[in-house]
Amino acid sequence: MSLRDAGDAQAYWKKFMIDDFPSNLPIPEKFDERLTPFQKLMLLKVLREEKLAQGVKKFVAKELGSLFIESPPFDLEGAANDSTNVTPIIFVLSPGADPIADLLALANARGMG
Repeated sequence: MSLRDAGDAQAYWKKFMIDDFPSNLPIPEKFDERLTPFQKLMLLKVLREEKLAQGVKKFVAKELGSLFIESPPFDLEGAANDSTNVTPIIFVLSPGADPIADLLALANARGMG
């Protein structure tokens, strides 16, 4: 993205300040050439701190790999095998997560339906 005059720069930074995903926007060439990926993340922190979490996620995926940002699938069967009546399974749920269907399927498979 090449910015030739102040109008282009002003339009870019205005878009950067209102965009829902500013970490996905290409950075102007003069910044892209001079800043390291971490410095670009710090620029995001200074200008759009509320979007820092999405920037960190993108930074970690790029620098370390997507393995470090993806949650592994939960193995309910394995967790049930490791638990007893004195070591219960505790669910820490994220918004939208609903383990009820999986729990009912496990209960039916074990004859507890």
